[in-house]
Amino acid sequence: MVNINGKPWEELQFKDVQDYLSDPDSNENCFFEYKIDKVEPAKLVKEISAFANTYGGYIFLGVDDNKNIVGCTAWDEQRIHITIHNGITPTPQFDVKCFSADDKIIYVIKIEEGAMPPYITNKGDICERVSSGSCVVTESGKLNQMYHKQENQLIRIKNKIELPEIKIESTTQSNVFAYLDFGFSIATSSDSKMREKFNNANLKAIGDFLRSFQSGFSISLVGTAYLFSIGTVIAHDMRENQIPAEVGCHNFMEVMRDGSVRGRVVLVADSAAEYVDVKTIMAFMDDIYPKVYSMIFGDDFSELFIHAYQYEKFTVVKQFVPIYDMSESDSKEIRETFEQYLPAHRRKYGNNIMIIGGRIPRSDYQLIDRRLLEKEKVEYNSTNLYRELFYSFYKSLGYIDTPAKAKD
Repeated sequence: MVNINGKPWEELQFKDVQDYLSDPDSNENCFFEYKIDKVEPAKLVKEISAFANTYGGYIFLGVDDNKNIVGCTAWDEQRIHITIHNGITPTPQFDVKCFSADDKIIYVIKIEEGAMPPYITNKGDICERVSSGSCVVTESGKLNQMYHKQENQLIRIKNKIELPEIKIESTTQSNVFAYLDFGFSIATSSDSKMREKFNNANLKAIGDFLRSFQSGFSISLVGTAYLFSIGTVIAHDMRENQIPAEVGCHNFMEVMRDGSVRGRVVLVADSAAEYVDVKTIMAFMDDIYPKVYSMIFGDDFSELFIHAYQYEKFTVVKQFVPIYDMSESDSKEIRETFEQYLPAHRRKYGNNIMIIGGRIPRSDYQLIDRRLLEKEKVEYNSTNLYRELFYSFYKSLGYIDTPAKAKD
């Protein structure tokens, strides 16, 4: 996308905006739109949808059609963010800069060309940028192009965050009973800020945290991603001799520079076991993985986050009955609650046998954004975002009631 006055977005200053506006050729066009303070939210949403569905662009909020800086009083950054998040699905990738001079405030909104079109307004319109204006798309050919672009992006997301299956040969007697794969691909308002957080991550502090769970852990830089692995998975042959585990047969999380993630949790037990302890999923998805991720990207993550496409897939290798073997570090009440979990389930529903796995969602990916948290009546902040990104529907594996309800 074009730059303003030849400056990268991260280096843009108010003087660059002034210089650009003073250029006789800087009229509204495919990439630039000027809006005064009184612009209606619906109109702003239409322009942003159009930019995202076309080639991206900029909106100067607080500038009139004659390129005069008239300033803003009705708009602020929070209102801009909420308007975009609530007005367009999916939320396009955007960023906002605020400048002030001579007691006048203006906002420059940068909208990236969208990778997952069409970006649809809350009125159901799909808009595109044509010359210096935005209009509703009516041609089926253009709509087909947008959906084809979306399909290609879904393929790229799949290649980015989905893991190959563990290859367990028929001649190998393994202690692996099941595994959970998860991942999400995120979009943020500033790739450079995410890379800076990634590059400045305090890996020693993360190592100290992982050591508090288990001494057997590893932190590695693999290409341009951090790989965090915890514990070991040892496979056994038919004679119960230890053999090297298959590729990917491990508890690990790969964190990419842009904040995207893919990872795995493996459930193991004695190869002849009927019962398998599944609290491993709770430990990793509730505590370990989100904590490591938050230690990299910090408390202001929600300010950069725009949306994520997320999935999880549970694969059953051998049939088993899931149990929760709580440790001595847990309270007596918690231990007693989970000890009664399986018996309580059996009294109502019969046994709880894991026979097949599943995927959530069944196809494609779940969209996580501000609207989702608002729909769930959850406050939009970094802590709740981390919890949402790593939430697993397979934590209560096979159990219908919650532990508290089962106890009653």
